[in-house]
Amino acid sequence: MQRAILAGGLLLATTVVGQDAPPTVASSRPNPGGAEIIHLGGGRRVVGEVVKEAVGFLFVDLGFDIIKVPATSVVQRVRVDGAPQSAIEAEDLFFRAEREQKSIAEGAAEVGESVVKIENSMGQGSGFLTTSDGYIVTNFHVVAGDSEADVTLYLRSRSGFDLKTVRKVKVVATNPQVDLALLKMEPPAGVELSHVFIGDSEQARAGERVFAIGTPIGLERTISSGIISVTNRAMSGFTHFQMTTPINPGNSGGPLFNLRGEVVGVNSSGFLGSQGLNFAIPSKYVVDFLRNREAYAVDATRDENGVHYLPGPRRPKGPKKKD
Repeated sequence: MQRAILAGGLLLATTVVGQDAPPTVASSRPNPGGAEIIHLGGGRRVVGEVVKEAVGFLFVDLGFDIIKVPATSVVQRVRVDGAPQSAIEAEDLFFRAEREQKSIAEGAAEVGESVVKIENSMGQGSGFLTTSDGYIVTNFHVVAGDSEADVTLYLRSRSGFDLKTVRKVKVVATNPQVDLALLKMEPPAGVELSHVFIGDSEQARAGERVFAIGTPIGLERTISSGIISVTNRAMSGFTHFQMTTPINPGNSGGPLFNLRGEVVGVNSSGFLGSQGLNFAIPSKYVVDFLRNREAYAVDATRDENGVHYLPGPRRPKGPKKKD
């Protein structure tokens, strides 16, 4: 006898041979790859067969149930025989991965939950999660003057996205010169946070298509796209991407993605009243900032974050002239 089961939106067919015979699951893939160990953030993992890969999700057969796992929560997939399914490089506060190029619509749907809104006493901006335990990168000028901020998450649901705001998220590191800041949020109970993958900005080329997600002038979940116009525009003492991707106040601190869904920049500035003149901080500076965050740790007791520039010695006086 055959029986149809709907599990997590995936229609499966099972055949019941007898009272004591276990059901067999028909895979949605023509050549199932067998069981895998799927490592998730926070040291968690699941073991099962990936029976379907959809935009942003894996459907994993545990043998007794099918579960849906967000793709951005996956740190590494390893077959039971030990061969890795995907190359993911994990560092302390960020992840890299070998990802396939996708359309902007597919990429934006996949990374949407990793982008957040940030609000403080000065206004609002955007940011992105680099880990599943709550580390967030944004611009320094988004949080300048405050040691805490409110962060709004966009959690995927059947109706689109549900908003959840976490209050008093700590600012833990800042680099004003490069306009970067790091926040640490405690994940809300029962919420699995999605994180971005950091791309290699050194590989970006002029003419490459990119897209931004953020909250320009308060308009949440806004996606805009364009190209990188110049990869090394000098501004404020270091290089930026100049791009045609439209950004506005409120986009600051949000991620600039390539078509592989990797963050290659942090949207930071633009010329008001001008078209196609917008700028992003390349991800190489983000990597350096995260790797050396202890050097940029916030010291709330000092206005200058514990750094004081000493005046140079006075110029020595020359010999006195003889009369």
